[in-house]
Amino acid sequence: MNNYITPFFTRLYGSLFLAIFTSVFLTFFILDKWNEHDAVEDFVNDTIFVNNLLESQRKIKKIQANDFYSNIDKQDYPFDIGWLGAKDIRQLCTECVFLNSHKNIDVYELEDGELLAIHAIENTSDKFIIKDKSQELELNGYDLPEESFDIEEYSIFILLFVIVVVIGLALYLPIRKLQKDINHLNLISSQFGKGELKSRANHLSEPLTILAESFNRMALALSNKVNESQIFAQAVPHELRTPLSRIQLATGILRKKSTSSEQVDLVNNIDQYITDIDELCSQIIQFSKLNIQTDENSNEEFNLNHFIEHRISQLTLNSTICVDAHFTENITVNCNAANLRLIIDNLLKNAVSHAKSNVIVNVNKVAAFVEISIEDDGKGIPKQDYETIFIPYARLDNSRTRKTGGLGMGLAIVKSAVNQLDGEISISSSASGGARFKIKLPILH
Repeated sequence: MNNYITPFFTRLYGSLFLAIFTSVFLTFFILDKWNEHDAVEDFVNDTIFVNNLLESQRKIKKIQANDFYSNIDKQDYPFDIGWLGAKDIRQLCTECVFLNSHKNIDVYELEDGELLAIHAIENTSDKFIIKDKSQELELNGYDLPEESFDIEEYSIFILLFVIVVVIGLALYLPIRKLQKDINHLNLISSQFGKGELKSRANHLSEPLTILAESFNRMALALSNKVNESQIFAQAVPHELRTPLSRIQLATGILRKKSTSSEQVDLVNNIDQYITDIDELCSQIIQFSKLNIQTDENSNEEFNLNHFIEHRISQLTLNSTICVDAHFTENITVNCNAANLRLIIDNLLKNAVSHAKSNVIVNVNKVAAFVEISIEDDGKGIPKQDYETIFIPYARLDNSRTRKTGGLGMGLAIVKSAVNQLDGEISISSSASGGARFKIKLPILH
């Protein structure tokens, strides 16, 4: 069916052409009507001037209206003047067409386009006629009132104004609909980018129909791939824990039967590897869960100061590293506490593992945001590695020991948790030369 629908821009160009044509027609129609009204108004004003002149002459000469207007010398005046008396103009002029009344004066139009006005004699029922002359004559010294406003002088401006208004009206509805569709597509793509994988674009009008369908196909393919990856990422750690438990059981038996210190050390190393793998499995599961957008509102209200102090006290940190927390004020937040815990715990562990002697935590309220910065006095992070550091399993050295590089998932988990809270995270150098992580979260009341 879409094959029979005219393309959007063809319809738009057609609307523009129709709008311009309509504007020109409408402008000339308005100007014609205005000129007609203007001509009648000017004619009536002129005849009023002549009427006042004639009546003043008649009163000075003290002549009856019938005798005065029946014997008037028409050559002395710029109009033809005739006596009507008490008769109806339609009895004498069957071809006269009534136009309108202006200033209580009836105006008629003759077949040849000339105008005729009927003026009443004051305090009588008699009337006389003033009409256009059939040919132009000299006014013999009579100066008729000048026209105060000529619309034809402004016709080009009126035409442009009407064209702009009509084109604006013709374009407003399709462009407004197009803008709404674009805003909807932007909103859906933003939601999809934040992890709401079920977001789909509605059926949009042309020319966005194909784009919306392509986006929905892409979104479906990506969501399927992500779901498969997440299922795999969560299944593998779970499956690994079963053989790990069996290995732990075997190492426990070996430890009891080991007689030499070398054998005991080897078994202890195996246990440490098992612990590392188990922790890595936990982190992988955490990371995969953070990348799944849930509709469940798990936010809760709590005191941020107490929360951070509690996390510092609960974490098993290096006793030689001093962790100082500073708060500018008592701050209450409303957010997902589990995600915030992952952010604080992982950043604190990372800072303590790289610090020489001191870690500083600063919490500050800025407008509708809360800013949390955690910095250490270690070696710091090179600027070229600021983005790489958040990639899973990325570390800045070649070692894979927990002492120097960890397991490579901590900062990736932090990044995902910050995204879940609609926040931002940035890296810079601390005053002591170490790394400074700053989190900005829109979670304040």
